[in-house]
Amino acid sequence: MDDIVVLAEAPDLEIDYLADFQQHKKVRQNLFYTTEGAETFYTYRGAELAEMCSDDECAFFARQPFWMEERRIAFVSLGCGNAGPEKPLLHTAHAVGHSVAYFGVDSSRTMLNLAQQNLAEEHFSKTFVLADILHPDFVDKLHPHLAEYDTQVYAMLGGTFGNFEQAVIAEALARIVPAGDYLYLDVVPQYETPDKNAQLRDRLIRLPQNLSRFFDNLLAKLSLDQTCGELVTEERYEAATGALRYVVQFRVHEALDFPCFGGIVHLESGESIELMNVRAYKPAVLQRFMAGWGFRHFDTYTPTVGNLTHLWQRFLFQKMGA
Repeated sequence: MDDIVVLAEAPDLEIDYLADFQQHKKVRQNLFYTTEGAETFYTYRGAELAEMCSDDECAFFARQPFWMEERRIAFVSLGCGNAGPEKPLLHTAHAVGHSVAYFGVDSSRTMLNLAQQNLAEEHFSKTFVLADILHPDFVDKLHPHLAEYDTQVYAMLGGTFGNFEQAVIAEALARIVPAGDYLYLDVVPQYETPDKNAQLRDRLIRLPQNLSRFFDNLLAKLSLDQTCGELVTEERYEAATGALRYVVQFRVHEALDFPCFGGIVHLESGESIELMNVRAYKPAVLQRFMAGWGFRHFDTYTPTVGNLTHLWQRFLFQKMGA
């Protein structure tokens, strides 16, 4: 099995994420995955991600001017998870003669192990990187590994972009992606018609009911007794990206101290712990937002999503020069 390139030690990452959780009472995606939440994630997202249509995506990349057999391309998956969303594209690209090397980056060693297992039978070049993409030294540590490639495509798939504070992740991506190279971003878009958008909003507001097993597992890992509070979802509008943001929280009925990951967390009566963020975007507004961070919208791929109850869109951006 391929070795993991360590750009940040796992214990240091866990300490940072736990300290952040205890201070801000928000469960960052990174924290859950470093505490053995990787498998749980794919119990509710694996089938959904697998429904993406790979043939159309391969055709989408085939028409891009940089996707040529004679060019050495680094496909860098930021928050790669189990590498499932990108696997069909990379498999086909390699099969038809493209020189594409895969770099899977994640802050969870468990996720990287899943990616290694998932890609074990693939014959393209594979490198797995343990790192926090938000850390200030990430760029300086990663870029030397990519120096030999003609083109770099940085991907954030599986809805990862929508889990972050938007200005924070946009600033990080602006640092990570070199001028002239590409960012491939997938998001949940809002519908253009009010009735379909109402169905999407209803589905997202019901995340605690739709993903009950996921939240049961997460609360158990946080050592929280579900009888002490309730799961609630708030819908918020974010003008900068045109996004409807759905925040799932656990709100306690009474003041509570509970042991969590080696520390004690205190909650006042009515206070909440933020468990998950999901965003549904207005594509044109998101594209303007990314332009403000130096990313020019280059092309759009809309996957065929089979039986999924909402749309996905994947935007290809090019990072502009200073």
